[in-house]
Amino acid sequence: MSSRRPRPRAPRIGLLGLAALLALAACQPATGPAPQARARTIIIGLDGFDPVLAERAMAEGRLPNLSRLRDEGHYQRLQTTNPPQSPVAWASFATGHAPGAHGIFDFLRRTPGSYAIDFSIAEQTPPAALSLFGWRLPLGDGTLRNRREGIPFWVEAEAGGQRASVFRVPVTYPPDPVQAMIAGMGVPDLLGTQGTYTLLATRPMAGADNGGRVLLAPVEEDGAVRAALEGPANPLDAAGKPLSIPLRLQPAGDGALLTLGSTETPLVRGAWSGWIRVRFDLGLAGSITGMLRARLAEGFPRPLLYLSPIQADPRDPALPISAPPGYAAALAERIGDFHTLGMPEETWALNQGHLDEAGWLDMVATTLAEGEAMLYDALDRRDSELVVEVFVQPDRVSHMFWHAIDPGHPRHADASERARHAIADIYAESDRIVGEVRRRMTPDDRLIVLSDHGFASFRRAVHLNRWLADNGYLVLRDGADTQQPLFAAVDWGRTRAFALGLNGLYLNVSGREPQGIVPADAVATLKHELQSALRTLRDPQGGAPMIAEVYDGAQVYAGAHAAEAPDLVIGYAPGYRASWQTSLGAVGDPLVEDNQQHWSGDHCIDPPAVPGVLFSSHPLDRPVAAIEDLARLALDRHAAGSP
Repeated sequence: MSSRRPRPRAPRIGLLGLAALLALAACQPATGPAPQARARTIIIGLDGFDPVLAERAMAEGRLPNLSRLRDEGHYQRLQTTNPPQSPVAWASFATGHAPGAHGIFDFLRRTPGSYAIDFSIAEQTPPAALSLFGWRLPLGDGTLRNRREGIPFWVEAEAGGQRASVFRVPVTYPPDPVQAMIAGMGVPDLLGTQGTYTLLATRPMAGADNGGRVLLAPVEEDGAVRAALEGPANPLDAAGKPLSIPLRLQPAGDGALLTLGSTETPLVRGAWSGWIRVRFDLGLAGSITGMLRARLAEGFPRPLLYLSPIQADPRDPALPISAPPGYAAALAERIGDFHTLGMPEETWALNQGHLDEAGWLDMVATTLAEGEAMLYDALDRRDSELVVEVFVQPDRVSHMFWHAIDPGHPRHADASERARHAIADIYAESDRIVGEVRRRMTPDDRLIVLSDHGFASFRRAVHLNRWLADNGYLVLRDGADTQQPLFAAVDWGRTRAFALGLNGLYLNVSGREPQGIVPADAVATLKHELQSALRTLRDPQGGAPMIAEVYDGAQVYAGAHAAEAPDLVIGYAPGYRASWQTSLGAVGDPLVEDNQQHWSGDHCIDPPAVPGVLFSSHPLDRPVAAIEDLARLALDRHAAGSP
């Protein structure tokens, strides 16, 4: 049975929009030396840093810098959002609002007035265009906006006269208009997706349809492998035909020589290349520039080549990845090139076996070092009163290696020695970064360290749409393939409820959904019926409860976007989570099955089971209960004029 995770396409930009962005990126305004910031608030986010693991490690003396922060300042567990998903929680962190107000409820969203599934972070309105002789000629620029509503606290800080430098915070695409920002989760690759890698192989490979693409090409008579690497869609082509560049891989000693376009790059087996720039030609209209890294997994005579997603080049960005537009290029001049994809840790490549543990962990080490370089550059320049950065690596490593620390996980026995230490190692690295930040601080600076949620084991996957189908709430078309995503198998004219995303359950309400059949006056009764049944749902294997709580969206959410929220929010019990099939609108079978994937830890469960952490270098001036309280905590110090 195949397993899928959300791989929604992100917004594209038209050619004229691209040209305008490139022109802006080239125009970095000249400024004189900035005045030095005297008292700074420095906020470090450690995505997915779990309090149980952190407290245990501190008690064992393995996190000395965080222990010192706790002892000299403040430490507590931090309430996360409902649901406890990264885009939801970091949107609350940024705006100080709960999901009903900022409008982010999941990685995926139900497009209002339809059954379509869309990416929750950003939306693109394409430009008007003229189609002529097979060509598409944009007549203007489209619009790109962040779906997160509310004013981020760093924008508020700047409005109050404070300068802000913000790096890789999730849900910041496109970037906010502050002194310096590198956008985080939400930035697409040049294909318009959230990260599509390429595997060049001379033999069939499993998992080719899950998050990556496999190029099958033979070794030719001269010993080389030739193919075409497809890039972004041609913005001038009415059919959206992709642009491409020639690819050649040939043996070179114990490694290989990779040629992409006119660029030659020597490769060593088992090692990542540096950044390789690629240029997709548009003829007289110019070109689109991107970059990628390569890793030769296996050498000749049967080579296997991994190519990272093609992402925006920070020195010549084809996407709005920074504020001001020229900041990414200026930063790259100072610290070197860096990943620009919003979620650059290629978890699905490891899940599919297209990237091995060593290669994946080496890539994580690279993204961590890039984030450090951004942060230390801002701290050493001392040109911002507010500095914010989120390190997502604790979350990514926990997702992929939780099975190695959980004896009850189905694939625990298969964990390698490196896997068993991976989470402890990334926690130690996080602690090291905190120590380095403190060494760069002055007595007037304040440090806040937090996580958006904790973690739990993901042992068993629940096909919630299967339960809805088995119990008559979701009805399938005769003969339909239940494994197909996007509700392809659903008979909407007879369906009362359906699951979408990692925690959401929706009713097929008359007048709201296109083929809704649940009358408005029956909504409350149906919700109560579903809540009662799901709260008693037990695992057929062993009888453990699979769902800890089912929340009524109308009671959980308030604000301008509450009507867009799921009708019910499923709080899975630790050890369980929605299947990937459920998240994308497939049905799946059976009701629940062992999770045999590398992605073995998760947090999309009942919020009380996965709180985050909060540390501060100083005692708090006000009580903090939940992650949405951090925005006010960050602003209070400067608003009060304290040092």
